[in-house]
Amino acid sequence: MATRSDLYAFFYSGDVVLKLATAHDLHARYGEFLVQQLDIMSQLTVVLADEQISQAQMITMGMGETCTQCANRQGGGCCSRFMAGENDVLQLLMNLLAGVQVVIQQEDTVECCFLGEAGCILTLKPMFCLNYNCSHIKEERDAAALSLLERRTGDLLRKQAVLEQMLLDFFYKYL
Repeated sequence: MATRSDLYAFFYSGDVVLKLATAHDLHARYGEFLVQQLDIMSQLTVVLADEQISQAQMITMGMGETCTQCANRQGGGCCSRFMAGENDVLQLLMNLLAGVQVVIQQEDTVECCFLGEAGCILTLKPMFCLNYNCSHIKEERDAAALSLLERRTGDLLRKQAVLEQMLLDFFYKYL
């Protein structure tokens, strides 16, 4: 049986390509069993509902347009290859369990490898991606809208953390 520290290294270390391969392997080996775990799937449903609420707030605030304009400028936007590494194995596995086809979108060494033509392909994103609001967003949005967005993403991240802990506990038993 693996120790907790072994599991942490397994899930949180390595480059994004290795993490993605590991997530796909775990999904292939344990995916059917995981979807039968009512507690895990119930929490995933809660997380996905909160993701929709956060996404709706971002749409209401016009953040997609702001981010697209920035990304199309020389030097691009915030979605960097470095930030892709913020995804851990469990984050990627959660996306796979949610039905996202998680594949590398580009081999660019500058932009995030999960950045597709229509934006990020991931439904469930790392903390940095949800929490970071650049100066363009802060300057163009009113304080009330930003505060609401922060509350909604905070709720989402707390629920994602619960799901991640449930997955850690599951794999501690089965790996």
